[in-house]
Amino acid sequence: MFWNRNWAGATTLPRKATLTDGGRLRALIDQATGDSEDESDEHVGLLGTVREEVVCPFRARLAGEDVDCIRLERPRNGYGLNAVCRGSGKTLVVDISRLEWVEPLPKGHEWIEAYFAWRDLVH
Repeated sequence: MFWNRNWAGATTLPRKATLTDGGRLRALIDQATGDSEDESDEHVGLLGTVREEVVCPFRARLAGEDVDCIRLERPRNGYGLNAVCRGSGKTLVVDISRLEWVEPLPKGHEWIEAYFAWRDLVH
């Protein structure tokens, strides 16, 4: 994996990025993808780790509406990370990048941040 890049824009979480954050993201990605042979393996490794480490349900905002993210899942085809959300009596499946984070951040949120950083690198 090529790690020589600017990490400041790699997250959707509302906070200041520092050099330490970039190092932490690199370490998380390496931890989840260390034995991967290709990009597809890396994707599977990261998604598995995100699903294990991020505690659901958690609160978020989708298109200005408060929702509960009840689980994270892999899309049926291709790369991605979907959030299954409930709000206003509906269940929606959306790409995780469409969510706005609200406090408190979910336990393990740094793994979602690492996923965004990895996705920025490969696409």
